[in-house]
Amino acid sequence: MASYPIEIRRCRHVKTNGTQCGSPALKAQELCFYHDRNRPEPVELYLDGERYCDSQIVLPVFEDAHSIQTVIRQVVQLMLTRRIARKDAGLLLYALQIASGNLKMMQAEKAKPTQVVVEPEKAAETPLGMTPWSATGQGHDPDEADDKNGDGNQAEPGQAAAEQAEAQSSPAPPPSPEELYAALTLEERRALRKKFDKQGLFPPQEFENYFMQHGPDPLLLAITRLHAEKPGSQDSSNCGAGAPARDKPASEDSSALVPGA
Repeated sequence: MASYPIEIRRCRHVKTNGTQCGSPALKAQELCFYHDRNRPEPVELYLDGERYCDSQIVLPVFEDAHSIQTVIRQVVQLMLTRRIARKDAGLLLYALQIASGNLKMMQAEKAKPTQVVVEPEKAAETPLGMTPWSATGQGHDPDEADDKNGDGNQAEPGQAAAEQAEAQSSPAPPPSPEELYAALTLEERRALRKKFDKQGLFPPQEFENYFMQHGPDPLLLAITRLHAEKPGSQDSSNCGAGAPARDKPASEDSSALVPGA
């Protein structure tokens, strides 16, 4: 568990659901960077364009479902007591719907405590790859929460680097026939069709099915057959059914997948 300097206080903002904010407060202040700029504010209400306000409500910070639910209740109360026009109530409820949809994104972008700025005037002094707390002592680097494995124990030295190197050294799987076909441009498909046609790789019935019955592209079927004939591939009977048997070895056909080869 990281140890924080005693002079760094916890933000004293209490959310609508009764929990306290977990971010560090700005230096020599009581609120964190976010809540210092986003506080519950009273809003005056004007009914039917009147010059003087009729009443007011306090809008909490839209930071969780409880705060949005609280405002929805306030809007319903104002509408039932005719303290707010129905049109204005509809606009407010629509804005609350947008805020509710943004909650998942806010949770995904939630920063770690050591990533929160506590001295905005010194933000320019933070080096790349470090956090505003990196120079304050042990336990304040950006990877402090990533040094633990799934059991909550400290990871062995070099374990993360070894796993990353193993992932990078693993060969990427070859593209599937569909992926290869989709990656070809129109010019490449034309060139490949001419080459395959000269090699007799297109059964006539596949073209008839393609043009008359909106069947699969014969080029895709030919690529699938060539892919199935490569060493180590699965049974070629599942790909390109109905194609005539060919006596050419797979090594001669592998170059046909590259236009102009």
